[in-house]
Amino acid sequence: MHEPFDEYLRGCLKVELLKLTSLRAIAVLPPELQGPPNAGHGGGGTALLLEMIRMVVGERGGEALLPRPLRMEATFHRVLPLDTPLRAEVDEQAGVWHARIVQDATPVIEGRLSSAAAMDAVPAELGRLSRGSPAEWSVPRYEWCLACGRSNARGAQLRFAYSDHAVWHHLSPPAGFRTRDGSVALAYFCIVADELGWWLGALRQGECGLTSRLIVALGAPVRFGTSLLAIGARSEVRSQDPKGRFWDTKCVVLTKQGQPVAQAEVQFAASRAFTKTMLPGFIAEDAAAVGQAFPRYAERTE
Repeated sequence: MHEPFDEYLRGCLKVELLKLTSLRAIAVLPPELQGPPNAGHGGGGTALLLEMIRMVVGERGGEALLPRPLRMEATFHRVLPLDTPLRAEVDEQAGVWHARIVQDATPVIEGRLSSAAAMDAVPAELGRLSRGSPAEWSVPRYEWCLACGRSNARGAQLRFAYSDHAVWHHLSPPAGFRTRDGSVALAYFCIVADELGWWLGALRQGECGLTSRLIVALGAPVRFGTSLLAIGARSEVRSQDPKGRFWDTKCVVLTKQGQPVAQAEVQFAASRAFTKTMLPGFIAEDAAAVGQAFPRYAERTE
């Protein structure tokens, strides 16, 4: 059995300084935390920043010393490198926590953690879709991706279904995401949110890309084994970019009763060059799914 995921993330850090309001450490992201090949997963990177802050305040597992709901905002400046020593830092300013991963004095990812007023009500349309949107297709997978990788023993083992109206997955977290107190690791929701938001943007643009910003709100601890649904409406995907390369997406994780336990906003940055790099990495037996998701590149999957 693996140790719980929150402890696994802490094991990626070599702590040099830990005080009441700050942390200094060296972080090394192992290959298990990859998203695209040879690069860290956005949700995994966000989860690491969150866990760094929780280390400073003394939270473990499902403890909720920080006010809930939490609002964690991560901004990505560069691709997260794997197997590379990186500077990890946490500071607190006026009740707001700031965390960052730095390489050669340049920020790679920066996070800002604050309290949220309340979880937003679930839109009526999304509530309707969550009660039964027939699956038409499934997204393709990678072999080792932290979110979808079928061979990643540390991964979330996600594969989203989608229709013309929504993208969703009935969640069944692997045992490694169960904390020692029996709750679902917060990292799991960061990974799910990033992956779902990414696919909402990728399907809208018809291209691969990168998460440039992830905002996730997390409510009270969730008991492991609770029936959960992650879903996002495709009609809610928006862009203010005249070139249509950046897409803002929204998604939510709901209980069977329709209660939100996590909500997220993802800014997806599409890239033709990145699409050409990523397409060959999807597993061979998902070629038809690749062609369905990225029809302009279908000939590359044949």
